[in-house]
Amino acid sequence: MKKLLIIFCLFASSLFAFEHLTVDNIDEKIKGKKVIIDFYATWCPPCKVIAKNLTTYDSTKPEEITIYKVDIDDQRELVSKFGVVSIPTLVYVYDGKVVKLTVGVQSLDEINDNVNSHLLK
Repeated sequence: MKKLLIIFCLFASSLFAFEHLTVDNIDEKIKGKKVIIDFYATWCPPCKVIAKNLTTYDSTKPEEITIYKVDIDDQRELVSKFGVVSIPTLVYVYDGKVVKLTVGVQSLDEINDNVNSHLLK
């Protein structure tokens, strides 16, 4: 039981490790920045894998990269705005413009490659 509680706490903390975007704050948060936006749902098992990979990536990422999360159940307008049709989806944004969108579980190497190719210009 104790192990289960510890695992749950670790999972729950990973969901809140990154700032969440909303319709009200998205423009100010992504303008002029290099951003990864994780579109996820709390009930989605593959989204938990992405959350873990992003948490790991966060500890080694370049300083100019910012990671945000969007809960698709709470932010339907953002889901529509970015054309998200499946989760997990990672959206790579450079100065407010989408430069890459990936669907499905992305490995740490794939995340790093996408950042290097699309955000570190």
